[in-house]
Amino acid sequence: MDFSALLSLDYWNNLAQAHLPELVIILTAAVVVVLDRYVRRMISRATASFNVIARFLVFLLVCSVGYAAMALAVAWALRAGITIKSGLYAAPAVAAVLLVVAIEAQRQKQA
Repeated sequence: MDFSALLSLDYWNNLAQAHLPELVIILTAAVVVVLDRYVRRMISRATASFNVIARFLVFLLVCSVGYAAMALAVAWALRAGITIKSGLYAAPAVAAVLLVVAIEAQRQKQA
């Protein structure tokens, strides 16, 4: 393989398609970690008037079921988004998701 092949979008799309399961797992973990702040804020606001035991039970439910459901939904959406048009835009989609996650993580770090 020569250097000019590295500059083609077809090469990067094929590479992304070959490693799709790994990419989906990595991107799902990154998205869930970034979304965690918003989920915790939403849950704490919704349960502010609950007593301690009820808040603890909601916390257990969110941790056991909520984050699993969120991870499954994010993984499904990422897989569907990356494989649009038979993976024609797989590499740019992965790059776009990584860029958005990086920007949001940096924004959260500064806040």
